[in-house]
Amino acid sequence: MCKFIFILFAIYFSSTQSTRIKEIFNLKQIYFSPTDVTTLKNNTKHEPTNVMPLALERWQNKLFLVTPRFKLDIPVTLSYINITNLDYYKNNTPILIPYPHLKMHEISEHNFTSVVKVRADVCDRLWILDNGKINNKQENNPVLHVYDLTTDLHLRTFDLGHLSMMNSDITNIEVDVTSTTCEDAYAYIPDSKTYRLLVYSWKTNNSYAITHNFFHFDPLCGDINLGEVHYQSQKGLYGIALSPTARDGFRTIFFHSVASTMGFAVNSRIIRSGNYDINQNVYDFKVMGNKGTNKQATSSSFDMETGVLFYGLLLKNVLGCWNAYSGEEYTELTQGVISLDNSVDIYPADVRVDRTGNLWVLSNSFQIYNKKDYDQNLINVKIYMTPVRQVIKGSICDEM
Repeated sequence: MCKFIFILFAIYFSSTQSTRIKEIFNLKQIYFSPTDVTTLKNNTKHEPTNVMPLALERWQNKLFLVTPRFKLDIPVTLSYINITNLDYYKNNTPILIPYPHLKMHEISEHNFTSVVKVRADVCDRLWILDNGKINNKQENNPVLHVYDLTTDLHLRTFDLGHLSMMNSDITNIEVDVTSTTCEDAYAYIPDSKTYRLLVYSWKTNNSYAITHNFFHFDPLCGDINLGEVHYQSQKGLYGIALSPTARDGFRTIFFHSVASTMGFAVNSRIIRSGNYDINQNVYDFKVMGNKGTNKQATSSSFDMETGVLFYGLLLKNVLGCWNAYSGEEYTELTQGVISLDNSVDIYPADVRVDRTGNLWVLSNSFQIYNKKDYDQNLINVKIYMTPVRQVIKGSICDEM
């Protein structure tokens, strides 16, 4: 059950927390530049904007940030920070450079409407999920854009409108591909309010949706109490993370709902078959176990080298972790907790392990921002980055 038990929760956290992850950015104000400028200087004039970074992705020297158009007058919905020299930002405020260029953010049916998530694959492509909403109004169909990161040229746009429903909430994506299967990639896109998983095939340029009871929310875990913000959530399937490919070429897909503390898994062979049968394939979905009291999670990511599954815990500014290679069951006792900071208004929004083994986390005050405007007197966004092995060393999630 998800009823808050303060004493047990506090004892558990005090005994399992790790503080090894390092903060590299904290932002009170968000600035965009129409040109390739990386920092604010005395002779440059930029106006802060009422936006909230919600997701990140790292590719080489670019740290991509997603700023959905939750409100009106948001000029840029996908940008990046040049991170060639991270030490330079200790005394300088980074500004965000529109990707691929500013013109692509002018609102039209062919441009970006509202980007909600990006993922860079091993084939150096950037998959850009655009849900088509501005100020919570559906202005365009949700679409999937794909760009070549080495040239910043557009490769493909796929319209997801035929799968979208009136109450769809399409805000996450994971890409299933290896360096030898670039032309046979799959994108997995949760729809957390219609409890479906949308599947897109690069090879066939086609998509379909599948359903399962495990994609739903847990009614006992829908009470989200964040102090200043308190609401009932019915958000289902959201977090998706992929294991390495097995000898047969398929992966384990780890997934969870937002309003739930349960974890589940399914083999990608079932998802990619194209002939999924909700009745015949029902037992191919596995119950992993329970993360524990008050451990509703948001985004997740899997580190291929250590086997650690990371996920952001919504009710505290912490991450959860579990080592899939350890042989331990997925229970509260086998999962660790990684603290970020003590801010009462900051919550982990996105978690990502990059291709060099670094763990990136974006935490923000979105739950408060969603109710009112951006408070530029407060730190609203924090970004952390540390090598995975350093983060988990000596913890219950360590492979040793």
